[in-house]
Parts: sequence; structure tokens; C-alpha cells
Amino acid sequence: MKIYNLGRALVLTGIIELILASLFYSDKKVILSVLLGDYSYFCLLIGVIVIAVYGAITKN
Repeated sequence: MKIYNLGRALVLTGIIELILASLFYSDKKVILSVLLGDYSYFCLLIGVIVIAVYGAITKN
């Protein structure tokens, strides 16, 4: 269950970073917004992979 919660935390972090990136983009801080967007993408990707792997392991 701890691994599943780690995946959920990564997805939540990715969503928060995406919101922050949009706020920084609207404030004309493009470099910071692009950096946060990249981190957001990787957090979402890793979080979904962790959740999928945990689901595949516990299903058997």
C-alpha cells in the first residue's frame, strides 16, 4: 500500500507543479514555468507508472 500512496503523491505533486507553472507563465516568468512544466510531466509519468505496476503486482 505504501507504493500505491507514493504513486498518488507523485501525481498530486505533478498537478500542483502544473498549476504553479501556469501561474508563473501568466506572470511572464517563462523559464521557471518551463522548468516546472518539465518536472510536472516527469512526476505525473512516474506516478502513473508506479500506480500501474502496483496494480499489476497486486492483481495476481
